[in-house]
Amino acid sequence: MVDEITLIGSRCGPFIPALELLATGKVDIQSLIHAHYPLSQALEAFEKAKTKGVLKVLLEMNS
Repeated sequence: MVDEITLIGSRCGPFIPALELLATGKVDIQSLIHAHYPLSQALEAFEKAKTKGVLKVLLEMNS
């Protein structure tokens, strides 16, 4: 018997057009970010990320 793992990934669509929109500033990414946390507060950041309506929570590695 051999253990087999199937990995199914997903992505949200074509990356090149999305990167072009980001590079030209046509997408307001700041409005998508709801909170910034230092890495030392990672558990609090994950709790915030679970909150209904929160889109993005960032962990800052240099804090």
